[in-house]
Amino acid sequence: MIKPVTLPESPDWIEKVKQRSYDNMKNHHSCTQCIVEAFMVELGINDPMVIRAAGAFHGGMTASLTCGVHTAGLMVLGLLIGRENIELGLDGLMPIMTPAQDLIKRLDKRIGSSSCKELTDVDFTDAEQAINFIVTNAIAKCHDRVRDGAEEIALFLKELEKEGQLFRHD
Repeated sequence: MIKPVTLPESPDWIEKVKQRSYDNMKNHHSCTQCIVEAFMVELGINDPMVIRAAGAFHGGMTASLTCGVHTAGLMVLGLLIGRENIELGLDGLMPIMTPAQDLIKRLDKRIGSSSCKELTDVDFTDAEQAINFIVTNAIAKCHDRVRDGAEEIALFLKELEKEGQLFRHD
């Protein structure tokens, strides 16, 4: 069964997600968790295991690999249209494939890259570099990336909804 997914009706939900993501990042760190938590609040999802699952993705998967903004975008997309039952096989995966690819391209364009290393010039496996990144406030650029990325994710979801492409198999 195909079930449409609806987004909040409030006209300011995108601004709320954007600001909450930024504030989360500024105060608590972890790009992925900060964005995922902001979307969960606005979407009325209350599951601490989701936040826990997002916990290892900060610092580009803790190894300067994929940017946490991108990881968060895919997690949020998965929360909305990802398959709920693994037995659905490829049929359950297909609805998320093209939107996920499109979202990554949009985030790359918006924030510059999907590589944490390219964006920060930090090797997060090196504790000295990671600490220096925070102490020198170079992390402030990531605060802005989180804010901008959250907005781009929300705008993308809104477009999918408008086009009738925000649905999932149940």
